[in-house]
Amino acid sequence: MNDVYVVDARKSPYAKLVPIPLNRIVVNDAFWRPRLIGLVEKTLPMQYDFLEKTGRIDNFRIAAGLKSGEYTGLWFNDSDVYKWVEASSYALIHKWSDDLYKAVENVVDVISRAQERDGYLNTYIQLNKLERWANLAWSHELYCAGHLFQAAVAARRALGNETLFKVALKFADLLSTVFGFEENKLKTADGHPEVEMALVELFRESGDRKYLELARFFIDVRGRGLVTQTNKNPFIRIDSVYLVDHEPIRIMNDFAGSHAVRALYLFAGGADLYLETGDEELLNALKRLWRKMLLKMYITGGLGSRYEGEAFGEDYELPNERAYSETCAAVAGVMWAWRMFLATGDAEYMNVLETILYNAALAGISIDGTKYFYVNSLADPHAKHERRPWYECACCPPNIARLLAFMPSIAYAISKNESKIWINLFIGSIAEVNLHGNRIKIEIKTNYPWEGHVEIRVYPEKSDEFSIMIRIPSWGLGTKIRVEENVIEPKPGEYAEIRRKWSWGKAIEVKIPLKPRFIKSHHWIESNYGKVAIARGPLIYCIEQVDNKEFDVRNLAVKPDEAKLEEEYRKDMLNGIVVIKGHGYELPSDSEKLYRDFDETLEKPVKKLTFTAIPYYAWNNRGATKMLVWIKTIQ
Repeated sequence: MNDVYVVDARKSPYAKLVPIPLNRIVVNDAFWRPRLIGLVEKTLPMQYDFLEKTGRIDNFRIAAGLKSGEYTGLWFNDSDVYKWVEASSYALIHKWSDDLYKAVENVVDVISRAQERDGYLNTYIQLNKLERWANLAWSHELYCAGHLFQAAVAARRALGNETLFKVALKFADLLSTVFGFEENKLKTADGHPEVEMALVELFRESGDRKYLELARFFIDVRGRGLVTQTNKNPFIRIDSVYLVDHEPIRIMNDFAGSHAVRALYLFAGGADLYLETGDEELLNALKRLWRKMLLKMYITGGLGSRYEGEAFGEDYELPNERAYSETCAAVAGVMWAWRMFLATGDAEYMNVLETILYNAALAGISIDGTKYFYVNSLADPHAKHERRPWYECACCPPNIARLLAFMPSIAYAISKNESKIWINLFIGSIAEVNLHGNRIKIEIKTNYPWEGHVEIRVYPEKSDEFSIMIRIPSWGLGTKIRVEENVIEPKPGEYAEIRRKWSWGKAIEVKIPLKPRFIKSHHWIESNYGKVAIARGPLIYCIEQVDNKEFDVRNLAVKPDEAKLEEEYRKDMLNGIVVIKGHGYELPSDSEKLYRDFDETLEKPVKKLTFTAIPYYAWNNRGATKMLVWIKTIQ
């Protein structure tokens, strides 16, 4: 098998770093390995069944003339099939399955048969005999095309499948004749960005520069209101801010009110474009927008606070019970952060990526890989949220599956022009690294995120001098790194560089203190004022009613300096987790009296109690139950 790159930045002139090929990494730890195997054994086969049951694959059969019938489902359902193909292609690297492989081959064959002679492919438009490109603000035609291109690249790289790649090239060729700033071409883009990232990767795979130029066009044409003007549906009210069409990306200062996934996919596409073009104005804009995003991000890494428009809110607008924090936005956030890291080597992007991955993203799928959250609330005081095995709008299930499938490729990177190997995520694994001609095996042994001890062993084919770059999390104060008799205390939030002449089997020992800690938020986040959250390592914790039956979790309050947080590994809970116990107080529950005079004597806490907290990603794996992340404090 050829090396399988998810983001192939090897020839990208302005990439500082290049990921390690996905097929050169074997994940073998107790945290991630079961999830990767579960993709092949359970998650993706179940998703395939739903794709069949809901008519998504039949839409392609009907368009191909293999079956009679009418279009079924939402207008962008094609994209769910494409994401499933991409996820399956990458997942088969971790564990082979003849059945899953055959399902992918069959789906690809049906997709290829549905393509029209000139390359066009969108079953909603085809089966309903609608005009192409007539309502791009809402039709998702290019959005679906983008997911097709990404699936085609994945199937070619991971499975050697040329069929879908030819479909993608033919469709992309058609797009290049239709869209552009030239005369007689359509000067607009899709209402839902996605195709930009996909076209850049298609350029990387094919070498055809017209795809890169088309990606540049779609990014540059946006922000002029031209996308918004294509909305022809009088029953759907959408504006330029929602579509991220309100300002060109290079001068954009804010995106409050923008659909979160749309914005993040656009920014990720912009980062991909920078890697190929070195457009400094674009990179500076992305850095500015990144800083703005950090003022709109939940402690879990969740992105998009408004139900209305599935959108970003204003800075510090982060309600908990009404948090939207779509799973797809978490996936998009990881994709953007990864590309910014490859462009800059800045640890901040990987620190944020880790937060999103272990919390907002991982909460989007149940521990057994069979149910999903679309929305990821940070409080459920009425026990109304529960994961589902599928959704009518099923964008999230195959999206979180593809993130998990390619996630190991994020864990490592190499410097493009320097002799450096970067360790970005602490995942038990063995990686084969080709560092400028020297083949090096890196072995990581760890029980992270439950334990902070990480052993890294280096096995170079030939002894040589190079650096091992180890990311020290921003919360990792007190981390120590030992190499033989040398001990260093690196700075949190940065990469520690260990440079020396490495010989076979030399070890690096990293000890990152993992202890429960209270977090408070900026006082402008109104929903969190007077509250604290609990974190341990990269994990944010929550309080579930099912573990705290002696009191209503809504009445829980703590005095942080008296809480005496203690941790315990529970192998019998939720496939093995570290639980945190602490001392708190139960506040009175007076449901009949909502308000009282300020000078009226306030009731004191009813009693002391002990509470139990679990990782946020693990909540709602035991049925619907009340939950909260932020805990009231009392003096």
